[in-house]
Amino acid sequence: MVLALSAAAVANGLACTSKGTLPAVSGESDASTDAGLADAAGTKDAAGTKDTSVETPDVGPDAQVVKAFDLGTEFSATVTNPGVWRIGYSTDTTLDTFALEVVPIAVGNIHFWHPGSDFAGYYPYVAGNGTNATAADASNSWAVRYGQLALEGSNSGQYAVVQFVAPAAANYRVQADFEGLHFRLSTTDVHVRRGAAVLFDALIDGYGGDPAFHAIEGASPRASYQGAVALAAGDIVSFAIGYGANKTYNNDTTGLSVRIQQLQ
Repeated sequence: MVLALSAAAVANGLACTSKGTLPAVSGESDASTDAGLADAAGTKDAAGTKDTSVETPDVGPDAQVVKAFDLGTEFSATVTNPGVWRIGYSTDTTLDTFALEVVPIAVGNIHFWHPGSDFAGYYPYVAGNGTNATAADASNSWAVRYGQLALEGSNSGQYAVVQFVAPAAANYRVQADFEGLHFRLSTTDVHVRRGAAVLFDALIDGYGGDPAFHAIEGASPRASYQGAVALAAGDIVSFAIGYGANKTYNNDTTGLSVRIQQLQ
């Protein structure tokens, strides 16, 4: 399906409703925990929730890197399954469902993927930066860095989701960085899963993006996960952004950067 949503309609929708460093190993975070964030069968600390019940391989810093993957630079404006990545959303309010985005549209320097061709199908969206520098959206409400995607869930509780599909059985180092991008301060919940197992949960509250566009602000403007996981070929690691503790998508645009190393 191709560009059925006009650029003017998208810009208007953004203006009205849009809101949205490297490796260590073993599930660390720099986000603040909120009491409303469920402890998903793991341990909770001041940095978010991580699931220590998931077996993690003993990977040392000298492990040989076979191949590296970078979500931001491998994002495509023409297909939603570029290489090892899948660009999509949850079809309900859980992270147990997934569908690919289907409608691409470029608004200025930002390349969006949407579930549908009208405003009802606008959310959840995933968007990439088509430049080699930080770029603001058409409404000048948020800005996304080079090598970063911008995601926003729906007002009904659906998640914007990016999946990594393991190309081979191996150990993988995973680095995921989340940042509030909206100048009116994003309030979202962010997640990393290995299949159905919870690796990481945190809340974003604030602006943690490029300080040249807005001062860093808020209680927890950023959250990061670093970990090592053993994956079989075809196993999935998911990165998701929801509408947050306030259960509204207003001003929720949130940045996601993912870098993954396949190890020998």
